[in-house]
Amino acid sequence: MFDIITSRDFLAKLEADFADYAKEPGSGRLALNCAMTAYHMHEWVWGDWLKKDYGVWKALGIRDVETFLAWIDKACPWFWWVQNLTNGTKHFSRDLPFKPLRVSLLPSARNLPNAGADDSHWDGPMPYLTAGPDVLLIDNGPGAGEVHDRYMPVAMSRCSLKPL
Repeated sequence: MFDIITSRDFLAKLEADFADYAKEPGSGRLALNCAMTAYHMHEWVWGDWLKKDYGVWKALGIRDVETFLAWIDKACPWFWWVQNLTNGTKHFSRDLPFKPLRVSLLPSARNLPNAGADDSHWDGPMPYLTAGPDVLLIDNGPGAGEVHDRYMPVAMSRCSLKPL
């Protein structure tokens, strides 16, 4: 598509989308662009080269696209949220298994690396958030347990997979 031809090109698009989002962490538009691109990354990797690279299949312990998706689920715990955001956006679903929120950072936490609200909205680090008064969170609901399990900054919803 245009100048995005390979899975590496698509990864570069994702990285650029994330860089844009990191500048505006309160932007639902930019967050959803990242989520949708991140979700579809597996299709680009599979279609571009992985469907025929049996050596990598063996290294990952996969045998087809379904087992590749299962591998992603294990390797990237955030894939489930990314998939739900992508499909919810595509199909106009407001019935997600979690609640996407926009919250304001406390004035004392703005523009600080690893800023975190200390008023029970979130008690952990929020990397990549260095500008803007708002931040996007995922509320996993009261059954999630601890505060850090219940409220997850969207900026933390990323995988750190080693390149294949």
